[in-house]
Amino acid sequence: MILDVWLEGFEAPIGVLERHDDKSLTFSYGPQAFADPDRGRISMSLPVRDAPYTDDACIAYFGNLLFEGQELERVRARHGIDRDDHGGLLYHLGADCPGAISVTPQGAGPGKRPGVFPQDYEEIGQPQLARIVASLHHTGRLPDGARDPSPVAGVQPKLALLHHDGAFHLPKPGSGAPTTHILKVAPREDAVLTRHEAALLDLARHLDLDVAQTTRLQFPQAQPGQRIEALLSTRFDRILDGDLVHRVHVEDFCQALGLPRQLKYERDGVEADRRFSAAAVGRMAGETAQPAQFRISFLKQSLFNLAVGNTDNHGKNSSILYTLPRGVLAPLYDVVPVVMDRRVTHEFAFRVGGHDYIEDVDQAAMLALMGDLGFSRPRLSERWLKLLRGIAVEGIDRLHRDGGKALADYVAAQLGILEAALKVDVGIPQRDFFPRAVRGRSDSAGGWGAFS
Repeated sequence: MILDVWLEGFEAPIGVLERHDDKSLTFSYGPQAFADPDRGRISMSLPVRDAPYTDDACIAYFGNLLFEGQELERVRARHGIDRDDHGGLLYHLGADCPGAISVTPQGAGPGKRPGVFPQDYEEIGQPQLARIVASLHHTGRLPDGARDPSPVAGVQPKLALLHHDGAFHLPKPGSGAPTTHILKVAPREDAVLTRHEAALLDLARHLDLDVAQTTRLQFPQAQPGQRIEALLSTRFDRILDGDLVHRVHVEDFCQALGLPRQLKYERDGVEADRRFSAAAVGRMAGETAQPAQFRISFLKQSLFNLAVGNTDNHGKNSSILYTLPRGVLAPLYDVVPVVMDRRVTHEFAFRVGGHDYIEDVDQAAMLALMGDLGFSRPRLSERWLKLLRGIAVEGIDRLHRDGGKALADYVAAQLGILEAALKVDVGIPQRDFFPRAVRGRSDSAGGWGAFS
């Protein structure tokens, strides 16, 4: 089986993916890539070269284009395809890969092209939108018969769509047109999840972090007075040019590091050079368009996540955005207060100075983290303390207003652990006690990683 690999913006395939009889894969770049190696490179882990890439490298990149969901299970059931048959699955699903890449049967043409609004889109009527939101909220799935033109990775219920002048639209079938937003709906079992995420992202933006643009939404339920919380996120991998909608190439850290999706947490890696870690991010930063800015921005994101208890910042929740040929760090997204949930592990997605839990982090650990990321003279300077003070002095009141009392109490408690560990005073206001779990002791044997 031979598949063409396309990047939006190129007139011919960027390369060829071959699926062999034993289900192994090889990938070879074509003339389009060699004509412009920086733009034609599909991944930092797959630089343009003459020799083909073999199975391990292919699975690490192309396997990360596939994710669990209704459509994948439907294709598997209909065609009898094994979950580890990445080529077979991409034959049916590759036209709708994340980002600007598409994988299609040889000769079938690209799966994606720029969209023209409104010609390439159809509006979602209010009754249909209400059914979609209610189904995502109550079941975590789209209603029967609903179309998902651009599946999005992640555990939370969501739908990719285009948002314009207050109305929602889907690309017309077969158009190959991109979406511009992601609508994330709070699940019934955690009805305030997206409200919390919206409040945390708004706080990060207020503190001058580069953050995906988001808006908190509420949809009425059938019961009077009841509302479903949702979060509308603007896709940072899109460019609007008049009526045209273009995709921008993007890859997550796992793809850039050549890691399969199963290794998105550092704790799942065994070999030092084959795991998601701060040191791996530091090496990766050195290959980007702006290494110093990448390291500074990623450390700001990491410190913010530490302070608000988002321990699910794994290798598929950070990305490289190719607005420049060698890529830059994508804006912060998917910030969830994981430590509020006592049912899941609070172990870090990647170790901080060799430590797995915030209770063990001290100044030496923070300096080690900075060294791992590639800072030549690690120092817990005023820049980083200012961020923590901003969360404490301005942020906790904002979180109470936007996210509710429980979120504010929790962040104050989480920040207090970090303040004590670092032996600094960041000015945390007095709040009510929040019963946070300590060092991974949870109320069940499960873990957030099982759901991510």
